Formats: sequence, structure tokens, C-alpha cells
Amino acid sequence: MLEEKLKIARLKKGTVIDHIDAGYALTIMSLTGLDESPNLITIGVNVSSKKYQRKDIIKIEGVFLNKKQMQQISILSPNANISLIEEYKVIEKKKVNLPKVIKKLILCRNKTCISNSNEPIETEFMVLEEKPLKIQCVYCNRIYKLDEIVFSSKGKIEKKIKQTIQL
Repeated sequence: MLEEKLKIARLKKGTVIDHIDAGYALTIMSLTGLDESPNLITIGVNVSSKKYQRKDIIKIEGVFLNKKQMQQISILSPNANISLIEEYKVIEKKKVNLPKVIKKLILCRNKTCISNSNEPIETEFMVLEEKPLKIQCVYCNRIYKLDEIVFSSKGKIEKKIKQTIQL
């Protein structure tokens, strides 16, 4: 039996985010603001993977990620790899790294936490476990799992994680 595959065009210049945990590509697009790019974007959801069984992949033409976007991706999908493409060739490969301390990216949902007061204090969380993610606010000690995290994005606009695609 002949197997046919749909091939996605290679990028001339841009970024490939590969090995995203299955079902998180659209959340990553929204959280990082990549969904607002007018550039060509190709998204693969629940793609077969030898290493992880299923994965997501994002290809975006003419865009390179900044440090904040890479940290956001590391929180959602610590196995992700970033490939930078120039003239159809990979010029650099990076593995996202989940920092031991996450600053400013996540909001503490504890209303009595000092990070939610009028004090000039930025949020700060210690990573207790990577898989499954568990973090703790350094100020009030409240512990959060991945599905409880609220990201601060674009100023103080809150973005809650939603995994809408399930296997």
C-alpha cells in the first residue's frame, strides 16, 4: 500500500518551534503574541513523533523569538526546540530551558500576596517540579500546577492556560 504524506514548505527565514507538548501549539501562539503576526504561520497539531508519540510544531516566516517568548514556551513545553532559519538552512538550534526562578511572567492568584499590592514588587516563583510543572510563589508560598497558572502578558492583561485540543 502506497503511503502519501503532505509536505509543508520549508522556511526561507524564520523560526521553527518543534517538540511542543501535544495540544499546546495554539496556547503558545496566543501567549507569545505570535498569533498577531501577519507573516505566514504553519501549525501542526498532534503530529506523530518517534520520541514523544505526539507533538505540535509551529513554523513562522520572518520572525525570531525574544527571550521572554522563549521563557513562556519553556513553562508550557520544556521539551521544545527552537530552530532559527536563514536561506532555508538551520543556522542555530536552541533547547528551551525552564529557569529555576520565574520572574514577572506569571501572576500570583492569591489576592493577599504582596505581589498584588501597590508595592513595586514583581512576581517571582520557584520551580519545584518540571514535569508535571509545579511552582511556588516566593512571597506567599502558594503552590500552582500548570493548569492553575495565569500569565501576565502585554502589561497586566491576564492569559490563562487553556489546552483545548485533547487526544
